[in-house]
Amino acid sequence: MANREAPEHIPVRPQGDIPVIVRVVWLDGTEEWRPARAVRWTAEHVMVAWRDEQDDPRSERYEWLRAGDVARSVSWLVGPPQAPRATVRPSA
Repeated sequence: MANREAPEHIPVRPQGDIPVIVRVVWLDGTEEWRPARAVRWTAEHVMVAWRDEQDDPRSERYEWLRAGDVARSVSWLVGPPQAPRATVRPSA
């Protein structure tokens, strides 16, 4: 991964198991967003875990990313709110 980055001081114990969405940049420059779990963090970094093969626990990988590459939700994937439709009212 091109965007992995470990913090200077690494927390030793797991801190949680929070569902997140992470930005991954591969060595060839390919970028993707994928579901993961935040398991450790500092003010600037997050250790995330995901499985490359969902049904294979041995494919689980752990990576440190900058906090800016980790999100709990992505509202920018949701389309903008649409204006309410004008309702036609029958004339009296």
